Amino acid sequence: MAKTYNNIFVHWLREATSEPVGSYKTRSGQTILTGKPMFDDNRQLTQTQKTQQAALREAANYANFYRTQKIYVNKEKKTGTPAYSLAITDWLCMPKVLEINVDGWTGEIGQTIRVKAKDNVMVVRVEVILRDAENHVLETGEAEQSRAGSSWWHYTTKTRMIMKPFPTVEAVAYDLPGNRNSFIIS
Repeated sequence: MAKTYNNIFVHWLREATSEPVGSYKTRSGQTILTGKPMFDDNRQLTQTQKTQQAALREAANYANFYRTQKIYVNKEKKTGTPAYSLAITDWLCMPKVLEINVDGWTGEIGQTIRVKAKDNVMVVRVEVILRDAENHVLETGEAEQSRAGSSWWHYTTKTRMIMKPFPTVEAVAYDLPGNRNSFIIS
């Protein structure tokens, strides 16, 4: 809660407007004069507002439980952002698959498909799914991170595939809270 600083001007403004007025100091040091916020006692929330409030409640629950996890604590030390805030942001933000690199993949066994995935905190796993032209799953598996902290993941194919027509390659990235995001090339 912001501290209210009463001074003669604020007192005069309160008397002149007959409304509650407060002066508040911002983090940058500015003083702002404002009236007391007013809310309708019978206000109705829209479905979007209810959904957003539910998401924030879930994020807060996640953050309360996971803010002591090593990944959030270490990131707090590096960035200065509280671990609780990092955990809330991680809950609300999806990981992103930025690129699928199939250069050099000819459909043979043991070849590498590279996936680039990022998240605001950490991508914990990447899954690769290969499908034929009729959308039947030909192969699926976990990619391995190329090195610790890298955004590149490598998937090694396990079966031989026919490349005409070119199969659909889907990469799905997951973050710590379990959010997922996918990217497809065909």
